[in-house]
Amino acid sequence: MYGLARRAAGKLLRALGAPWLNRRLRDENELLRARIDSLQLVRNGASQDGEFTCLLPTTLEERRLYHSAFNMAWIDELKLSPKVVLDIGAYDGGDSIRFKSRFPDARVIAFEADPERYVVVAGNVEPLGITCVNAAVCGRDGPVDWYQAYDARFDDGKAGSQGSMYRHSPACKQRYDFVQQSATPMSVAGIRIDTFCRRAGIDHVDVAHIDVEGAEYDVVAGLGDIRPKLLYVEAAPFDAWIGTKRPGELHRKLSCSGYLLAADLGGDRLYLRADLVPLL
Repeated sequence: MYGLARRAAGKLLRALGAPWLNRRLRDENELLRARIDSLQLVRNGASQDGEFTCLLPTTLEERRLYHSAFNMAWIDELKLSPKVVLDIGAYDGGDSIRFKSRFPDARVIAFEADPERYVVVAGNVEPLGITCVNAAVCGRDGPVDWYQAYDARFDDGKAGSQGSMYRHSPACKQRYDFVQQSATPMSVAGIRIDTFCRRAGIDHVDVAHIDVEGAEYDVVAGLGDIRPKLLYVEAAPFDAWIGTKRPGELHRKLSCSGYLLAADLGGDRLYLRADLVPLL
């Protein structure tokens, strides 16, 4: 019923595209689509993001790593059996390790654009059989600008989690005044997901975990014919970057690409491929 209702709403909205038709009816249909999108396809809420302790098998060293609010119960709830998981914007590899621990037979690939963060991620995940790729996942192949960022709360001189292809907006600088972004970008490798998958011999992706500091739309634009079953997208609920697409534009693109909003988690969103929705 969910899918039928949403398709009917979309069909009606397209039919009402002519400017001379009833504006009120178009507004009511937009409201209908918003209400349909507000329906949650998962019962479980998000987990609490934070840190966990990981024991590296090669050195038996304990490390404190970050994990997002992604709830592993969603995968069970949606009856998925992941064989390929992409962790895009891996930071320290914590989420990659969570996926590998939960699904040891899955092929887990961690992407990290920042060259300094990549060294950290590779050191954490590769001993566990997780592939690490030093590239910015985006909508094109080839060099892209990358602005490193540093968090003053950690006086270690290391690049932090807020690096991006985009400049921080004044609103972002005001809200996170402890983050300093480089004024001049460096050049890093950019790659589309469909290009990577073709080169890696991957014909499908089960889960894509996306935390890319404003470049979410770029990642989706580079999916091509790869359609992950489940997408978890971390996105700021305000204009944090200059020149990026707004969350509403990302939502429309995913809707047109065959995805349904499974859960709106505030700034983060969970999308499920429409053909996997029960009773569609």
